[in-house]
Amino acid sequence: MLMDIVKQGARARSVGRPRDACPYPGESRERRAWFEGYDGSSWAVATRMPHPARMLPGSPLSDANAASDPVSPA
Repeated sequence: MLMDIVKQGARARSVGRPRDACPYPGESRERRAWFEGYDGSSWAVATRMPHPARMLPGSPLSDANAASDPVSPA
C-alpha cells in the first residue's frame, strides 16, 4: 500500500538517511510516494489546493490575491 511507503520515507528522514537512499526505481509511483513521505509534501494535492493561509477570509494573502485570481469567489 502506498501509505506504508510514504511512512517509510518519513521514517528514513527521521533517522537521518539521505534522500538518495530511496529503494524504489525512478519514475515509479512508489518512488514518488517515498519522496512524499521524506519531503513531507504531497505531489498530487499540492497542485490542486492553495496554501491554507490563502484560503482564510480576511488574511492579507487572500485579500492581495483576490483581484488577480479569477477563480476566487470574492
